[in-house]
Amino acid sequence: MKRFKKLALIGLAGLFLIALPVAAWAAANQSIYVGPDEIISGNFIKAGNIIDINGAVNGDVIVAASSITINGPVAGDVIAAGNTIRINGVVSGSVRVVGSSVEINSSVEKNVWAVGSTVALGPEAKVGWDVYAAGANVEIKGPVAGNVLASAAGIVIANEVGKDVKVSVDKEGQIILYPQAKIGGNLTYKAASAEQLVLKEGAQVIGQTTKTELTVPSKREVRGFLYGFWGFLKVMSFFSLLVIGLVLVTLIPKVVFEIRDEMIKRPQLDFGLGLIYLIIAPVLVILLIITLIGIPLALIIAFLYVISLYFAKVMVGFTLGLLIFDRLNKEKKYKGSLIWPLAIGLLIFVVLTSLPFIGWLVKLILIIWALGAILQFKKQVLKEYR
Repeated sequence: MKRFKKLALIGLAGLFLIALPVAAWAAANQSIYVGPDEIISGNFIKAGNIIDINGAVNGDVIVAASSITINGPVAGDVIAAGNTIRINGVVSGSVRVVGSSVEINSSVEKNVWAVGSTVALGPEAKVGWDVYAAGANVEIKGPVAGNVLASAAGIVIANEVGKDVKVSVDKEGQIILYPQAKIGGNLTYKAASAEQLVLKEGAQVIGQTTKTELTVPSKREVRGFLYGFWGFLKVMSFFSLLVIGLVLVTLIPKVVFEIRDEMIKRPQLDFGLGLIYLIIAPVLVILLIITLIGIPLALIIAFLYVISLYFAKVMVGFTLGLLIFDRLNKEKKYKGSLIWPLAIGLLIFVVLTSLPFIGWLVKLILIIWALGAILQFKKQVLKEYR
């Protein structure tokens, strides 16, 4: 369980490091403002340059932007990725965020998962369950009812922690417990030397204080890490595709549905066209590079090629999920939220493409199928503008 939580924290970082650039590109320069008198019913899923939420959200907040500020209350969870993230409103669920600067200055009734260059829980913050944090600097100045698990170059605790604290720092880092600090359980820290733990006068540790060494991992641990890292990559792949899919079905749902319809209508034709594109595009890029003067065009084509491959994965998941939900519906036409078919479809895609020996072939076939449908859609759009 402890290793899983650490892996999940790393996975959270990887997810947003991949998803944020694409989401930001999809909604570049868009500023989203929710006034203090506005009430959002249901989930709030947006991507843009600046997101400023001052009203209440009666659901989850899932956002990606350069600057994110949440001043209003949130009835569900907060999932956010951005450069600067400030949460000043009460969160009834959990907070899962990644950013360069993360600030939480309000009550969070459940868990806080945070990764950033600076992760700061201010004096006004209050966490009902546990805190999992990683960054260059982690500061916990508000009370935490549960456990604290953190890894950083520098860690500061300046308030009460109801249960255990488990932290680690590098060889140059420090763990500082200020006079206001009171740990209700045990303090376990990993550091190069005992001097890296600084207990200010008045700081209290009710349980035991234990230091563990920074050791070189054994072959068994390395093997376990590699298996865990493989699993982490798969989890990261799923969630990154899910976040990008949520952005796409929110911003361009009509395009997504038209491509999905094309995939169902003419799968054989789409597969043939996708196969040609998959082979011809790299060859064209190489030929353009050889000419030297075609290098700029080659870079553009290569960029679009990579984007189309990733878009194809999302479309495969969405199409598979919607097919399943359509069949389960009595009217053979699913009319509910698109989040569930997208999530289930992408999960099936990740599982199928992870199968031993044949996973790569399944992945290739599905991506080619979606690529062809995307190209067919592009042809139709171009015809309209001729």
